[in-house]
Amino acid sequence: MKTTLFFASAMKAAFALAAVLILTSCSKDDDQPANTAIIDGEAIPLIGAGIDYKHLSEGTYEILFITAEKGSIYIMGNEEYHNGKTIDLTRKEPKHGRWHWSIEYRNSGTIFFTSGHPDYSHPVFKSGTLYMKRLDDTDETPVFEIRIKNGKIKNKDGYKDGKEHTISLYYKGKLMFLPAFWNRK
Repeated sequence: MKTTLFFASAMKAAFALAAVLILTSCSKDDDQPANTAIIDGEAIPLIGAGIDYKHLSEGTYEILFITAEKGSIYIMGNEEYHNGKTIDLTRKEPKHGRWHWSIEYRNSGTIFFTSGHPDYSHPVFKSGTLYMKRLDDTDETPVFEIRIKNGKIKNKDGYKDGKEHTISLYYKGKLMFLPAFWNRK
């Protein structure tokens, strides 16, 4: 009898421990791994990240991510209007004297380019937000947290590939200094 009670008690404890482990190991469905982009439903690791030093010293952000599938994602913004703020990607910004947000994805050519500049004809997203924040620098290297959530864009007919694309991105870490991106091809 004592043996039966012991095994029952041990099984109950083991079951409780297993339930706790299962519940704590599960994450929410919308959690995204760090330093990863999800483009059109495919998770793609970000293997490199950089920022233009000259522009950063002027308070503007020109950030480049290199993806594992040899693509690139450019995110532009500025310290005054975008640092630590959640930006609605479905709206153009009011005209101001600083850089407006923009996001570009390239993979064997530009897949999409979108901008919040009110004078540009580039489309805005159908849904999505952008959050970027400069954190404390580490070893004189800028550290940023950048998140694109639920980005959905439909390229206009005749503009790029004319298809709908989705993008989510989460990056938290150092950005190495890069030369100006104006010469990118």
